[in-house]
Amino acid sequence: MKPANVFLSGLGCWLPTAYAASEAVAAGLYDATAFAESGLRGVLVAGSEPPPDMAVRAARTALGRSPGGAAAIGTVLHGSTFYQGPEMWSPSAYIMRELGISGAGGTEIRNGCNSMLTGVELAVALLPYQPRDRPDILLTTADNFNSPLFNRWDSGPMGVIAADAASSVVLSASAGFARVDAVVSRVYPEFEAMARGDEPLFPPTGSAGRRIDTVERAQQFNERVREIGGTSVADGIAKACSETALAAVAEADIDVGDLRWVLVPNGDEATTRNCMTDPLGLDVSRSQWEFGRGIGHASSSDQFIALDHLLRTGRLDAGDHVLLFGGAPGWSAVAVILTVTEPPSWI
Repeated sequence: MKPANVFLSGLGCWLPTAYAASEAVAAGLYDATAFAESGLRGVLVAGSEPPPDMAVRAARTALGRSPGGAAAIGTVLHGSTFYQGPEMWSPSAYIMRELGISGAGGTEIRNGCNSMLTGVELAVALLPYQPRDRPDILLTTADNFNSPLFNRWDSGPMGVIAADAASSVVLSASAGFARVDAVVSRVYPEFEAMARGDEPLFPPTGSAGRRIDTVERAQQFNERVREIGGTSVADGIAKACSETALAAVAEADIDVGDLRWVLVPNGDEATTRNCMTDPLGLDVSRSQWEFGRGIGHASSSDQFIALDHLLRTGRLDAGDHVLLFGGAPGWSAVAVILTVTEPPSWI
């Protein structure tokens, strides 16, 4: 998809305090070997903060940085991975009420760690059809992984440790600090069971009181499926990541070498290299892996936290191209190419 006149006009993040990974090891929460191999420095932990309230805080910042503010929002899309509150309830409606947004449409996106990037894809399609008096779209996402059903310190392969955070972005058809030049999304169903393992489809894991163990599910899948189409599972996923990213680069009519930054889910350095920078022929220094070491994997906020960090630290200039990439169990991949139009006034 090659959008026309789609811009990011506001961006906001809410980050709790980081819990040092070394302290987690000392407390017996985090495996010492995994700590040494991952290079993780810290993980954002939000305590008892409700995710929708975290999203509201990030959205207030994004709306404050967008020229139209809340009055210009015609649609609100809220993405999430983990529990948001009471079952059979609408967090997007709660967020809209807290922000004072009325007369707008809204819904929830459940596409795991790709929820925010999927929101960008949906917003691109929806923007031309927004009401004239409410032309902008607000995206929010937030997750808090504190739960007796989930162990964040053993939450995923590839150096992934679940972190808590929220982010928000406003998309506009008129102007903004960055232009959306390409969006490519693909689903690789051959890897679907990697996130399911031997779990039954019914009753749902949480409602049955069973522990959510994503590592065990992946191990169960890998024991059954050694390779797909003559390719190992690890190599297959790496290929899915790089080919989706390359498709977005081609759609944007730029070369890989034109990318100033490559923003991917926070994990270990080896995964960043194997799945993205090495296949693209880029040095890992063009990623935000070093910055992400102090964050942890903040679900679908990773790329937007990194983008906010780059803007605030003055490492993005007009004309810079940025790749935002996400991969989520299911298995889906989304790649978005942004071009900075001008550094925003709020940095």
